[in-house]
This record gives sequence, C-alpha cells and structure tokens, in this order.
Amino acid sequence: MVSFSTLILLPTLFLGSALAGMNCKCQDSRGQFNEATRTCCSRQSNPLTYFPGPNNQCANPANGIDSGAFETCCKSLGVEAAYCWV
Repeated sequence: MVSFSTLILLPTLFLGSALAGMNCKCQDSRGQFNEATRTCCSRQSNPLTYFPGPNNQCANPANGIDSGAFETCCKSLGVEAAYCWV
C-alpha cells in the first residue's frame, strides 16, 4: 500500500526535475544557436546562471535553470527547442 506522503512526494520530485537544469542551450535540427542561448541565459532569474559555459551553453552550478522558461525563450527567438541537461 502506498502512503499519502509518497503520493504527494512523487509528483513533486518529477516537477522539480522538469523545471531545473544545470546546463541549457538553444538547439534544434539546424544546429546550436549561441546568440539565442546567450539571450535566454540572460533572462534567467538565478544570479548563479552564466554564459558561456564550456560548450557555449547557459550554465548554473546549483542546477537552477528554469528549463521550461528557457525552452519558451528559445522558441520565441525562432529556435525549435532547447536542450537541457544536468
């Protein structure tokens, strides 16, 4: 039997992992878009976030990039997707 606290905790874990990232870049089938990545990185509210990382990515050592907002930003600049990873 699953406890009530487990039912509350599981969605929270998945939600947290979907919204946070350590690295993101604006990238789609056409390639990587460094200027779009720079722009979207500057729009992040976490002060630990910086560009460029080692591979021209937006980086945050505390896993504090809002990947959903980052992808929305990339799309608003004409890039089909964002690639984010930990």
